[in-house]
Amino acid sequence: MIKVLKAVLLVGIFSVSSVSSAEGFDDSVFSTLDYGLYWAGADNEFEKASVDTQAGSNYYDPDKPTIIYIHGWQSDSVETLYRETFYNTHNDSPYIDFASMWERNGYNIGIMYWNQFADESEVKDAEAKIWSTAGSSNMRWLDSQGDYHYGDVDKPIAELFFDNYVTAMTGYNGGDIRIAGHSLGSQIAMRLTRLIQESAETGEVSENLVPDRLTLLDAFFSNGEKSYLDDQWTGESARDLADEMIAYGTAIDSYRTSVASSSIFVGDENTELHNKLAFSEGDTSYFSVSEQSEKHSAAVWLYLWSIDYSEPVVEDSALVGVSASADNDLVRSWMDADVHIDQKEGGSTKDPVDDTYLTTNRL
Repeated sequence: MIKVLKAVLLVGIFSVSSVSSAEGFDDSVFSTLDYGLYWAGADNEFEKASVDTQAGSNYYDPDKPTIIYIHGWQSDSVETLYRETFYNTHNDSPYIDFASMWERNGYNIGIMYWNQFADESEVKDAEAKIWSTAGSSNMRWLDSQGDYHYGDVDKPIAELFFDNYVTAMTGYNGGDIRIAGHSLGSQIAMRLTRLIQESAETGEVSENLVPDRLTLLDAFFSNGEKSYLDDQWTGESARDLADEMIAYGTAIDSYRTSVASSSIFVGDENTELHNKLAFSEGDTSYFSVSEQSEKHSAAVWLYLWSIDYSEPVVEDSALVGVSASADNDLVRSWMDADVHIDQKEGGSTKDPVDDTYLTTNRL
């Protein structure tokens, strides 16, 4: 019975709202293997990052601060030709062009896609590909005809993205880089950031390619030991990475908006990880308790939207709260605090303009 309940909760929380086609992309990105960084422009326009875009392109300026977003599990998405974008016209999210918003605020903005790897009916099969090629599904990927392909990928997702990132960002001079991951994408964001740091420490990549900020958006870690991680849970491995990144000086903020990471039936709450970070508990009361998928997705657009507003008020603290507008030093200050912040007002409206917070005990 518990296994059945867990399956129902997983499907309900992580289900993808598919559409008939992916705006900004042609069908070839689904029929053949396509992954990695795309720079975004207004109106869901995209260009693939490559050696050719290093010096600048339609949607990338190497002298501007940059945010790169990594999506999560994408079950049942490839055959319907669905990809996440920054301008979602679905009813459950605001009708806002977030790429255009971030560009107005002076940023390059991009998405790292791994949707053909992430399209698995079991979330743990997608999760394994982040860390290892030796998971139960190896590194298979799905095409738009519903066929899986094996044997042509020899690195896990985090390492594939590291190679892609270094190629795309060589020559960068923008001064501030953020990596943000949603759900399973948070695990990729953590591993990728640490790989970049390790390479900078050995002199293999330039120090200015190291991300200054890591953001976890309703992060998800599955329960249980993983043979491909020497029997650690993924949450344990993530905590080890966090310790190394904190020692390096990385600013890390984390936002929770659903039960995806706080229900024993669904995932590992990983309280020890979040207690190391600048953690914010959001209120998404505009969705009902049964709309956990919508609450889970809300972490993404709430964060993206918050770049257009000042940091939220924390009524019982001299510090303002964390958001996309918060600078990295503020994030580090909340990391060092003995409390988290918990949303008090504004949960009945999607717009972050009226959000206020109070401090609360750590998890």
